[in-house]
Amino acid sequence: DLPEPDEHGRTEIHIPINEKGQMVVNWAGPWKDKETGKFDMMHYPYRMLKEFQEIEHPNYVMAEYKKIANNQFDGNIKAAFSPAVASINTSKKQIMVIAKKLLPMSMAEKWILNNPDGTAKEFKKLPPFMFDEIKNNNTIANAFLDSNRTSIPTLDELVTNESISFESGMADYEFTSIKQLQLDLETSIEKAGDKGSKKALKKTRAKLALLERNFQIISNLHRNSMIDEQRPLYFHFDPKKKRLAVGEGKNKRSVVPFEFVGKKLYYGLTAAGTSDLNPMPFDSRYPMVGLHANALNTILDNRIIFEISKGWVAFIILGLGVLLAFGVPSLSPAMGGLATAIIVGGYTWLSFWLFSNQFVWLDMVGPLSTMAVGYLGITVYNYIQEEKNKQFLKESFGTYVSPELIDQMYDSGEEPSLGGEEGYHTAFFTDIQSFSAFSEKLSATDLVSLLNEYLTDMTNVLLENKGTLDKYIGDAIVAFYGAPIEIENHELWACRTAIIMQENLEVLRQNWQSEGDRWPEIVHHMQNRIGINTGQMVTGNMGSESRMNYTMMGDTVNLAARLEASAKQYGIYIQIADTTYQPVKDQVVVRDLDFVRVMGKTEPAQVYELISETGKEPELYKKLLPAFHEALALYRNQNWSKTIEAFKASDDLEDMFPGRKTNPSRIYIPRCEHYMDNPPGDDWDGAWTLTSK
Repeated sequence: DLPEPDEHGRTEIHIPINEKGQMVVNWAGPWKDKETGKFDMMHYPYRMLKEFQEIEHPNYVMAEYKKIANNQFDGNIKAAFSPAVASINTSKKQIMVIAKKLLPMSMAEKWILNNPDGTAKEFKKLPPFMFDEIKNNNTIANAFLDSNRTSIPTLDELVTNESISFESGMADYEFTSIKQLQLDLETSIEKAGDKGSKKALKKTRAKLALLERNFQIISNLHRNSMIDEQRPLYFHFDPKKKRLAVGEGKNKRSVVPFEFVGKKLYYGLTAAGTSDLNPMPFDSRYPMVGLHANALNTILDNRIIFEISKGWVAFIILGLGVLLAFGVPSLSPAMGGLATAIIVGGYTWLSFWLFSNQFVWLDMVGPLSTMAVGYLGITVYNYIQEEKNKQFLKESFGTYVSPELIDQMYDSGEEPSLGGEEGYHTAFFTDIQSFSAFSEKLSATDLVSLLNEYLTDMTNVLLENKGTLDKYIGDAIVAFYGAPIEIENHELWACRTAIIMQENLEVLRQNWQSEGDRWPEIVHHMQNRIGINTGQMVTGNMGSESRMNYTMMGDTVNLAARLEASAKQYGIYIQIADTTYQPVKDQVVVRDLDFVRVMGKTEPAQVYELISETGKEPELYKKLLPAFHEALALYRNQNWSKTIEAFKASDDLEDMFPGRKTNPSRIYIPRCEHYMDNPPGDDWDGAWTLTSK
């Protein structure tokens, strides 16, 4: 039981003791951090405490005197003299000395509070250095007492914003920090050329040390809510006595009055050679005096730790085991892993939160070990099943679907069966230009070698860009996009495939040319044509029960095949339909080619020549496309004579490389001449009917 409620409102303290009669201590940390050099609790050498008691005894007397004056006599220094002599354990002479110091300081402080902008010259009753000291101290106190502040004030801040009156003693000096000012003063003192300058700089150094000391004292007062009790804010300082410090290196700091207010001090042995060192949670050789300090800190700060019983921990482990056995396997691997990670993370967070905020010790080893071992077992089992499914799909689809798509399909596990599914996909056809001529120029062995090299390169491009290989028909490749796995932007993937195929074919041509006479000239100038169309089609396993092929069927497929074949008539190498172009029109560069009726179709289709992805078109096309499109506009307006001249101009810009027999500009010229003799009429839809495939 406590005689009165403590700072936490407790009238009694319950300290849990385990079955061994032990208390769980809430440790502050290692005795001394190896990286920062900081102690878990402040470590004051006993010798330093004795020196502090002797050096700062006048400040103790002054503090007691001010306490009496402010608490009993409303700050009246004279009225507090007799009570101070009666109650303070020191000589009357020393109390008299203290009173004489405090009296003018009290007058100065009251004047400063009434005249915040006043100067020593106006006050007249104190030397400027003493007046500035008391004024600076009040400025520091006001900063600590400012209720509108959101951060603790620093001395650097107060000097920077010129709240504090301080002269650096160095011409044109730009202040950055107290630490830097101290270093600069030391450098200036060493470099000073005359005794007068050196003496002045040493005085500035002493004033800076006093300012820093006063700031630290007022900070201690604020921490203990004693600022108003200790007015006037003047503190005794004997420059002849050494300044005491605690800590080492960058952790070293001065020890000033009111350092020990509200603190509990334990006395004990800490030296390495003593016997009072034992292993503790944070340190293999921990001074046992720290054990008592940590125990008291646990009680006074109400940080008493309560351990969850083993029965409840066993119940938690059982619950997690049931969840792992029945909950996680019902989820997909990704969702199962995510759910497990959330549970582990949540339990870990809960354990740390309970310990940090409620001082409840929830066991982590047992439950988290259960989760780790259990999930490991589930993962191994799922991995084995996954490999079986992947092997199954590789056997079924591996010859015409990319490995990435197989990885997406493995979780279905359905056996291939006859039947198709209608969907919106992109059909892709390509074959080699004038391939029959290759057969005449090459032996069967060379033809197979050449074709295998070509088909390998083109197929790799297809699969790397998420395409599905349907079949090879001699030199032709038939493929589609968006099945058996749905792919976003399948139109763009098909266009990219076509562009990269053209780029790779150029590399192949250069390789064949570098082999000299190994290949005839027709191989050196090999070209392929590509047709692409997007729309509704049926994809699925088709054939017989004993032998089937995953393929595509539909009108969309037929048009793609016609586009690949009709590209020859225009002298182009990639032809795409409007249904393919519209979804990707901001991502590719095309030539608006024609409205055509292909063989077997009555409705015209708008078609385009695919040039490149946006921003990657060759320089030639930056001039050619505007000229061609201008001519095409004249053609659709039936202005035949101007159209012919315009197409002749664009024909001059066309690249007629070896193997190219015509170009789009050139094919429009005889067409315009035909229409000049046979006008199509006002109801002409702009379409041209192809008479061959």
